[in-house]
Parts: sequence; structure tokens; C-alpha cells
Amino acid sequence: MKNILKTIIIAIFLISLGSCETDTHPVVTTNGLILSAVLPIGPFVLSPIGGDNDVATFSWSVADNGIATISSSYVIEIAKGGTNFEKPIVACPSSTATTYLWKEGYLNAILLDNGFLPDLAADIDIRVKSTLGAGAHPFIQYSNIISTKVTPFAQPVLAFTKVGDMPENAPKMISSSLFTTDCEGYAWLEAGSYRFYTSIQNKYQDTNPYYGDNGSGGLELDGAPINVATSGFYLLKADYGTNPTTYTLTAIEWGIFGPAKSFPSSVNKKMIYNTVSKKWELTILLSGGKGIKFRNTASTLILGGFDATKTGSDYAGTIMSYSGKDVIVPGIIPSTYIISLDLNTPRAYNYTFVKQ
Repeated sequence: MKNILKTIIIAIFLISLGSCETDTHPVVTTNGLILSAVLPIGPFVLSPIGGDNDVATFSWSVADNGIATISSSYVIEIAKGGTNFEKPIVACPSSTATTYLWKEGYLNAILLDNGFLPDLAADIDIRVKSTLGAGAHPFIQYSNIISTKVTPFAQPVLAFTKVGDMPENAPKMISSSLFTTDCEGYAWLEAGSYRFYTSIQNKYQDTNPYYGDNGSGGLELDGAPINVATSGFYLLKADYGTNPTTYTLTAIEWGIFGPAKSFPSSVNKKMIYNTVSKKWELTILLSGGKGIKFRNTASTLILGGFDATKTGSDYAGTIMSYSGKDVIVPGIIPSTYIISLDLNTPRAYNYTFVKQ
């Protein structure tokens, strides 16, 4: 009998909550829970270097809903500083826990997805939202507000720029993931002196920081210009987050091999670089339904079809992978094709077959 009476009292309490609130914004004052000081206190400068590091731990008191036996669910909300949470952004999964750890990747993605610019310190306000009940009339309370600064980052990209040219027009190199600095790209280079320029807020300018040679074959900020002695097509690599830092410029040519060719499958058929289309091309008779792969003429690199298991340095985009699967020739009979290999967009490499 006591349990039945207790249930009735709780039900009446919840109904009374709904009757006292509006349909559009059922919110009470911010006295029901307290957000403790954030550890560490910030400001927070997010970075791809060193992996997906911890940013800060949040903890708050259990919300006082007037009924100790019923738990609230909680989320952290953030908003641009000074906007009075006009457009709140949920910044943690909903749960009944009273602590949450921000990780760099999670927070960085939320900020960029909501219009915050990379490499720019932003003022943000932080609060915890407590929700009791569901449906049209939940009982909602907010904690006190804590303010701080946070600087998000974009996936590492470098522009390999000839001295005197504008970085925005230079060949780009991108890392294999958000938390690596192993930038890679391909480009036709003219002889001359070059620098690796960084981006600021996704913009490339000659006033941005740049990396040059450190005198030992590695990279350093404001380092010496890097010499390209011979014009040609190059594989560009640079990693400024390792110790020691590294870079390489490798002159490279491409061909195809595989059972779809009319000559031994293990032998490369060299492709020709088209300086107008900026693609590697080859006109060749191929057997439909059979496979090929692309291989540089030094036989040190292979580009095949996309393979989800190829990550890290083997990641070449969502269409191709290093040491990837066979690229299957269209059709079922031998036909002449113009094959094109497009390496212009870093780690988004592509190929086409055009039947003649």
C-alpha cells in the first residue's frame, strides 16, 4: 500500500511540473545543479600533434529535482561567448553520469561543424543541462556558466610553394588523418627554391608560417629554401610533427601492370604525363573483367582500388589505396581504353577508363 501511495505522489508531482511550464520552453531557474571548475581551466589550443589527447574533465553536482529517487539525464552545452546560449550546441552524449572528459577529436569536430574557424581562438560559454522526464513537458534546469577560450584546428595541409609565388596557387599536401602530420601530395615542379607553407583558417598566404630545411635534411620553421634541381613530376612528403622532422621530394613516373594487359602481367606498361590535363595517361588494349594496378616505374609504390584495411601511410582516399585491390577493367571483351591516373588532389587519387 505504501509503494502504491508513493507512486501516486510522484506521478502527481510530475504532472504538476508539466502544468506549471510552457509548452515551448519548460525551464526553471539555474539553481538546481552546480558545474565545478573545469580541469584544466584553459584556454585550450587543440592540435593534431601527439594524437587524440585529453582536453578537460567536467564534473557537476546531482540536480536537485525535489525527488531524490528519480535521476536526471545531463548534457554539456556550449555557445559562442556572450550570446546567452541563443544557439546552444550539445557537447557530450546524454547520460545520467555527472562527469565527462572532452577529447580533442570530439571537441574539434563539434566546433568546426558549428562554424568555428580553425586556428582562431574563440570565446565559448559552457553549462550543463539537466532533464527530468520526457515528452512535451520535461523538467529542465541549467547549471552556472563557465567561460573559456578554445582554438580548433583543421586537418594538416601544406602548400609546397616556389619562392616568390603565392601559396594558394601551389601544390597541396594533406595528412593521412586528423591526428597525423604526414602530409603527402604529387605535383609537376619547375626547377627552383621552395618552402612548405602552412594554412591559417584554411587560407594560404605568403605571410603564413612556413617550413624550410634545417640543414640536416629535416624541417624547421623559417628554415632555408629547399632546392628542386630538375623540373619534373614529384611525390612530395613532409612530416613536421615527428622527431626528427622529415621531408622527401621524389621524381616519379607511373605505369600499369596486371592480368588485363596483353603482355606479361608482371611487366609495367609506362604511362605518359599530360602537362595539359595534369594526369598520367595511356592508350592500351585491355581484357574486360580482369584487373590492373598502377605502379611507379621504380616498383616501390603500388596504387590499387580502395581497400578499407589500408590506413595510415597506405591511405590514398576513398577510391584508391596504396597496395590496394585490383582495379577491374570494364566490360567482358578486349577493348582499347585511354586510362587516366589523376593525382592532383592529395589523398583523393582517382582513375578513369575511356573506351575508344
